[in-house]
Amino acid sequence: MGNGVTKWLARLSVVGLGTALLTLGTGESAEAQGRSRVGSPTKDQKGNPLPVVFSADEVDYDQDLGITTARGNVEITQGDRTVLADVVTYNERTDTVAASGHVTMLQATGETVFANYVELTDSMRNGFLEDVRMMLADRSRLVGNTGRRTGDGNRVELRKGVYSPCDLCKDDPNAPPLWDLSAGTIIHNKEQQVLEYKDVYLDVYGVPVFYSPYFSHPDPTVKRQSGLLPPTVGGSSTLGTIYKQPYYYVIDEDSDATLSPMFTSEAGTLLEGEYRQRFSNGEFSFLGSFVNASAGNGTTLDSESTTPNQLRFNVDSYANFDLDQNWRAGFAIHRVSDQTYLQLYKFGSSTPYLTSRGYVEDFDGRNYGVVNSYAFQSLQFGVTDNTQPIVLPSVEYTWAGAPLSWGGKFTTTVNTIDLLRQTGSDSRRISLGSEFDLPFTTSDGERFNFVAGLRGDGYNVSDVQQTTNGPLFSGNSGRVFPQVGLEWSYPWAKRTASSNFVLTPRAAIYAAPVGLNPSKIPNDDSQAVDFSDADLFTRNRAQGYDQVDSGQRVDYGLQGAWYANSGETIQFLVGQSYRFQNASPFALDGTGDGLDRPLSDYVGRLTFTPGGTLDLSYRFRYDERDLRSQRQEVNVGFGPGDFRVNTSLLQLGPNERDAETERTEVSLNMYVKFGQFWSASASGTRELAGDGTALTSTAGLQYSDECLTFITSISQTGEHNRDIRPGTTLLFQFVLKNIGEIGIPALQLSPTGSS
Repeated sequence: MGNGVTKWLARLSVVGLGTALLTLGTGESAEAQGRSRVGSPTKDQKGNPLPVVFSADEVDYDQDLGITTARGNVEITQGDRTVLADVVTYNERTDTVAASGHVTMLQATGETVFANYVELTDSMRNGFLEDVRMMLADRSRLVGNTGRRTGDGNRVELRKGVYSPCDLCKDDPNAPPLWDLSAGTIIHNKEQQVLEYKDVYLDVYGVPVFYSPYFSHPDPTVKRQSGLLPPTVGGSSTLGTIYKQPYYYVIDEDSDATLSPMFTSEAGTLLEGEYRQRFSNGEFSFLGSFVNASAGNGTTLDSESTTPNQLRFNVDSYANFDLDQNWRAGFAIHRVSDQTYLQLYKFGSSTPYLTSRGYVEDFDGRNYGVVNSYAFQSLQFGVTDNTQPIVLPSVEYTWAGAPLSWGGKFTTTVNTIDLLRQTGSDSRRISLGSEFDLPFTTSDGERFNFVAGLRGDGYNVSDVQQTTNGPLFSGNSGRVFPQVGLEWSYPWAKRTASSNFVLTPRAAIYAAPVGLNPSKIPNDDSQAVDFSDADLFTRNRAQGYDQVDSGQRVDYGLQGAWYANSGETIQFLVGQSYRFQNASPFALDGTGDGLDRPLSDYVGRLTFTPGGTLDLSYRFRYDERDLRSQRQEVNVGFGPGDFRVNTSLLQLGPNERDAETERTEVSLNMYVKFGQFWSASASGTRELAGDGTALTSTAGLQYSDECLTFITSISQTGEHNRDIRPGTTLLFQFVLKNIGEIGIPALQLSPTGSS
């Protein structure tokens, strides 16, 4: 008889015994139940055992002893449990299954258990195992001399066991893995989702390097679990020896917290904490740190930044919530005790100021409204918080009309603000404006856009400095700002068999009354005007409301693009602006770099992409009188994804408004991945003018495989700013898979998190 027929008859004969072998609990045949209930629990809804289905080459049944023996390619399935073996015996009277020879147990959770001998009871849930090898859901491995399954199969206890998530060496599978945990007893508690070890050693390539009488960590099914995260160790010229040990705490399904004390030998002990919570309609996060800055901790204090025994701290918190389909609200708070704290303790902030904001937004079709409140904190030397504005509040709503039947559309905006200072001017403003746009194209391809706008601003101000050392003004002021313009472009296209070329001359003319920036109106939100190619064809170059781009001017330039079929591209823009008046609205307080004369500087950009691994870009602004460079930016990026280098050169002319002299900086960023597991990165910025100081530089090396991540970084700063001194910081971090690996920080002493 053929093997297939024998196997089929064996399975049929066992199933046919039905009620003689098993308690089925229903009137269905065993075969019918076996087909319909595979993959279900071992008991039905009434608590009765589910059927056991055998498949084997040969089956013997001893009716006197109540023992069924299956041999050859044996497969036993009950519910969601399957056992494969060479030989299996089932004792009906003791409800015991014994399997030997290449035993494999498949679980619905994705785990696979291998053994030489297995004895199971209680519907194959509990039992004894010999020479155990387990493959967990994430391909981690557990090995033990003997094992015992209890608690309906939810608890597995191994004697003389070894755990490792590392892959075995393909050339020598018997060689020890990169690392493992070997213990006298290993307990896998599936209900608590934890692996526990007693008398445990951490082995590296088979060599013990650490011992503990007890250790535990989450099993691979856990996404979030309380416990220690990987520490960061290192040293710094300013902080001394550094050790940072985060602890992650799961509060519930929606919230967690991380406590990260950082111990330094020269600058005290810093305590950092983070709390996060998600809601059905939003999220909230709070992160803060503090340290007691005493004069005896090794840090040289500076009178401008700290005082002895000062509590130094920072707070970073944000939240956003969807109130309904249209409304959203939230806040972001960024505050620090003093101006150098973030840099000193390596939180990475190099911004000149911190911004805190609270807001409510409305999204209603084409319309948008927002209520904002702002508070600012300066991190610049000599700039105190007393002079920083507080906005309580700023309200803006924009109605964007639908396009009219003949092509034009209206946009109307109302804006109001209340701005306060402890020292300096205060202002309250309301603005109402509307703009009309009408684009059209002629039959020969010329493109036009007619724009017309009208805005009114009303101010109530206090203590406005109208002129240097002049009297202060308090009272009411206002203006009406009408402006019209016509924008024109005429693209010319040339197509060849290998490329496309488009050349587009562009021009625009704008007209408004002259002198609409009276000294009685303070300039709080329009101070940063640095003329560039992005501003060339902008109708109102003032970024806020306090200044307007009054007068009449014409903008003109040439734009082009070349696209090759093989992927290469070249794009460029060059242009200039001419104002018909000698007086520029941006020359009154020195804010108009490149726009303070009737004929503006030349601005432009050029980008070249010769292939997928190289990008070149160049942006510039040249003085219109002598073509002296006022600003240049050169960016070069090359290399494929595994080796990428980006370098940039920034050259700035003197800036009278910011009291800055000419400076030139070069920056380099590099990333390389070599081999399957190693990667390295480096970045640096150096000042080429003056003494050529290296402002910042960082290099990092990372090894990451299926079971281990090692990160090291070294950073150097040349900045000398109060208690910030030039120095070097070296950091190390080891991350073992499944052992506190939640949230791996990327080469920095930054707030650690999870998930």
